Amino acid sequence: MKTLTFGMLLACFSFIFSAFATADTSCAFDLNENLTLTHQLYRSLPDGVWAAETQNGQKAVLQFHPSGTADWFTSNAKGLSGYKDFTWAVIPISEEEARLELAANDHSESFTFEVEPACQSLKLSEPDRGFVLRLEHETAESKAVRSQKETLLAARWENTTYPFDLKSMEGAYLKYNFQKNGRFERMLGCASRNIKEAGDWWLAKDGLHLVMRLDNGETTVAEIKYLEMDEMVLKHVLNCEERDFATGDRDFFFNRQ
Repeated sequence: MKTLTFGMLLACFSFIFSAFATADTSCAFDLNENLTLTHQLYRSLPDGVWAAETQNGQKAVLQFHPSGTADWFTSNAKGLSGYKDFTWAVIPISEEEARLELAANDHSESFTFEVEPACQSLKLSEPDRGFVLRLEHETAESKAVRSQKETLLAARWENTTYPFDLKSMEGAYLKYNFQKNGRFERMLGCASRNIKEAGDWWLAKDGLHLVMRLDNGETTVAEIKYLEMDEMVLKHVLNCEERDFATGDRDFFFNRQ
């Protein structure tokens, strides 16, 4: 998977910006409510997803979590093309003014945005650096549907085809164990080498991407192409320090154990 820098994403955003003169019950921000902007942001940002189209035709989706973390996905016609994780916080300036701070968890970038909300849109700007983001609010997949998928995912899964690019290993295998508490184990190897790693997993709000973050900080995002009671297909890059067990972006077929 290609890694796209957040600065590159900022430079290529182009959207249609819609604003409504009066508050609406469907608005992400009800501007007639007697709430500070800081309160509105903390309440509204984790609700749904915030999306845009880039000038090169890619879609970018930013998902805020109440825990103070955020996921940034980019995709094209072929599927997921980039991912980066951030922490976020709202800094109050006055009742009607606030700043939104975004910091990459790999410490590569950080931003402090001025915020202008509309009914279903959010304008973020850094005038000194010339950055402007206009995000459109989209409804996330329902919590009930996501919960059902999480229940299906929470199991032991074994790959049913040869999992690696190198074709000469006897007894090659790849297994995942997704636990209900949000932890997971990844087991891979062959007859002569066994590798076991652990980390945290969660389902993106779009219900289409599975995020797996190992305890060493490495993150893999898998597109869920198929998920039923006993079968699953995940598309992702299999990263591993031992290059024999790494792969390019491909489909992995699994059966429930």
